[in-house]
Amino acid sequence: MRKAILTLCVLMAASIAAHAQTPAKLGHIDRQALMLMLPERAAAEKKMQDFAKTLDDRLKAMTAEYQAKLAAAQSRADSMTNTERDVVTRELQDLQQRISDAQDKAKDDLSKQENELLQPMVDRTNKAIKEVGDENHFTYIFDSSTGMVLYSDGGTDILPLVKTKLAIP
Repeated sequence: MRKAILTLCVLMAASIAAHAQTPAKLGHIDRQALMLMLPERAAAEKKMQDFAKTLDDRLKAMTAEYQAKLAAAQSRADSMTNTERDVVTRELQDLQQRISDAQDKAKDDLSKQENELLQPMVDRTNKAIKEVGDENHFTYIFDSSTGMVLYSDGGTDILPLVKTKLAIP
């Protein structure tokens, strides 16, 4: 009995040592290139451009309104009372503040829109990368587009495998 337990312990230790010496299987992918290849990317970019144009048109209209009010105030400056000048100055300052706030809001809205449109693509590629990693027994997969891989001596480029998984030609 003692001999069987000792033999079992030796076999388990040998198995663990053999498993620990198995080299890690490394892969890399240019995720940015993959994202650009997605068929839904063009539609998302068009939607973002249309949204950006809408926001830009609103800002241009506000700026035109400001310029028109400023020109009107300058043309009547000589005939205005101090009270009228104060009122016009406040109106122009308020309009400037609204324009500035609208610009900030437009940047935020554009960023949110981009995230909304890109997140499904990111989720889809993450899933495909994970599946390829599991199916091909990769230990690590690095994103070479981020510049985080400082050195690579080999490894496997999994972009073709992920493209196949996503049915991208």
